Amino acid sequence: MLQIDQVPATPVGQYPTPFQELKRLSSHLGGARLWVKRDDMTGLAFGGSKTRALGTLLGRAVAQGADTIITCGPTTSNHVRLTAAAANQLGLNAILVLKRPQGSSVAMQGNMLLNHVLGARIVYADVDSLAGLEPVMQELAAELTAVGRRPFIIPGGGYSPVGALGYIGLVQELVQQAAAHRIDIDAVVVASGSGCIQSGLLLGSLALDAKLPVHGLTINRSVAELMPRILHDVEAAGRLIGLDRCLDPDQVVVLDDYLGPGYAVPSEAGMAAIDLLARMEGLLLDPCYTAKSMAGAMDLATRCFKPGQNVVFIHTGGTPGIFNYAGHLSSRRGAASPGPDDVQAGAEAGVAQVLRP
Repeated sequence: MLQIDQVPATPVGQYPTPFQELKRLSSHLGGARLWVKRDDMTGLAFGGSKTRALGTLLGRAVAQGADTIITCGPTTSNHVRLTAAAANQLGLNAILVLKRPQGSSVAMQGNMLLNHVLGARIVYADVDSLAGLEPVMQELAAELTAVGRRPFIIPGGGYSPVGALGYIGLVQELVQQAAAHRIDIDAVVVASGSGCIQSGLLLGSLALDAKLPVHGLTINRSVAELMPRILHDVEAAGRLIGLDRCLDPDQVVVLDDYLGPGYAVPSEAGMAAIDLLARMEGLLLDPCYTAKSMAGAMDLATRCFKPGQNVVFIHTGGTPGIFNYAGHLSSRRGAASPGPDDVQAGAEAGVAQVLRP
């Protein structure tokens, strides 16, 4: 018997999140039916899927008597912002170790602005890669322990077996909501950065025997780096709850087709997806994460699936990140404010580059 109920958890989000069909977009594209799981509406500090991982990670922190949470990431990180907010909610101190951007100052916009509003202590580190932030967190934890504090480290992106456990509830919601709409889910598409969310979806599917085909679209790491991370995370998390089934490596699908120029650098397909979703569905995406993954979801729904099949896009959040890209977004509009028809035409031209025959 699975030991899911024995995993310490602290509720920091509001669930279930909405599940809705993107009817106008699906009709326009002419492929599979597109649905969106609104994990941008988890209720904590602009929301986001990482709230789910924080539920189990902070559950363990509280159980261990921690008084300070340390985590890390880039300045654009949604996980970092949500960690600061959740720590406040629980009366814990938060220290955010951030990779200092090379060759530019840190803009007080988007997630960085919110990190300051939330009052978190911010430590910048001059490191070559995100992996270099882990030793910095360890040093800070040692310093705090030496003066009698009780720090708890959360890896970047929440990537850990304990974090993956937080997404079992997401899979449970998807199964129940798909049944309520009387549909079968033919694919789940999600942005994959640290691999935590994709690991959790695969873990939940395995634990609940949901058989959800999960497609992770990388937004920073290579496929070669992500796949073993995900396999390891699922196997380790499974052991924590007594799962006796193993994940077939063939079930780990990671695509790098939609990364564009690189992490946090807007792609034309992603920017076109922002235009199209905003004007057709009133759904907001951010250039760093969800715009690129939605561009991929539209492409897959059109090329790889048939009308009548159902593709579910996980909106992982990231709304504050939109404001980091004001220049890119406004430059697409020109000096004058375009009408709806003008914007629609421009968006369709951009998305056409993604939806190749």
